[in-house]
Amino acid sequence: MNIPGGTPSLNLLWLNQELGTQALRMDTLLACFDLLSSREELQAVEMPFQALCCLLTYLFVQVDTLCLEDLHAFIAQALCLQGKSAVQLEALQLDCVDPRAVQLGALLVRGLTMVVLANSVCGCPLRVGDFMPWNVFDGKLFHEKYLQSEKGCAAEVLVEQNRSRLTTFHSLKSVVCKACLREDRHIVSRQQWRPHHSGRWERQGPGSHRTSSGYSRAGQGQHWRNQGPGSRQHEPERWKRHSPSSGWSS
Repeated sequence: MNIPGGTPSLNLLWLNQELGTQALRMDTLLACFDLLSSREELQAVEMPFQALCCLLTYLFVQVDTLCLEDLHAFIAQALCLQGKSAVQLEALQLDCVDPRAVQLGALLVRGLTMVVLANSVCGCPLRVGDFMPWNVFDGKLFHEKYLQSEKGCAAEVLVEQNRSRLTTFHSLKSVVCKACLREDRHIVSRQQWRPHHSGRWERQGPGSHRTSSGYSRAGQGQHWRNQGPGSRQHEPERWKRHSPSSGWSS
């Protein structure tokens, strides 16, 4: 991890109570997701959405086949979940079930599990309860927002005509999009790339190293460079992965 002063020890992260250690814990957590350059924006995000923004940024940088409609659905369901009871969620009726939405929901929950582990290792700079799945994700609600987003529904519709949610929606979207831009990742609508995407993509390129996630980043101090729709620079070994709509392979 690229942390000023080097990677801190677990003894320091877990046991040290000196002033400034909490900030170090947060920096270490952000470094786990390579987001130190977006520290100020992410730390300004209101609770309980900090961890969600970190995870969404990481996923959208890593997975080129995620699009703007997906981001809208992820954010809208997290915001709308805050105001819904278990009875309301149970009563939700879906027009259809989209396999891609199911897989994206599973991907997010897997990601939240990794955030829990990373947060624990770093000495819990974030409140664990804020990003428990039942506080930021509901599968059926996400499915509803995904279907709406795919149909091109406006943000006002996605957040159910709630002004406060709409303001937060645009704020969270801005944070994620700006953080992704720092990594040369432009999140665009699926309508802009559907004709060019085959559903499978690969990364290849010299001078790169593997992160702890198993994914690859460009070499030290370098950014990825787009090699065309759905592809980024990668390490010499070829890694192929399917888009969320067709599963994953490596």
